[in-house]
Amino acid sequence: MARDNDPAGDKAIATLLERTGVVGIETIILTPRLGDFNEDLRLLGLDALTARLKLQVAPQDVARFMSSAAV
Repeated sequence: MARDNDPAGDKAIATLLERTGVVGIETIILTPRLGDFNEDLRLLGLDALTARLKLQVAPQDVARFMSSAAV
């Protein structure tokens, strides 16, 4: 799940983790460096956003979910 870096994002994550945990779904939370991913993209650029996301995604999933990113 991609979250916003604010109190509303914290609440949404808590709700999602509770719901997915009940049904046994593994949830990986992706967090932006700034307030949200759009802000990261606009202010930091695509390369910085991609690098941050690659650190948060399991290495074996980078190629699967980030196919346009350099592996």
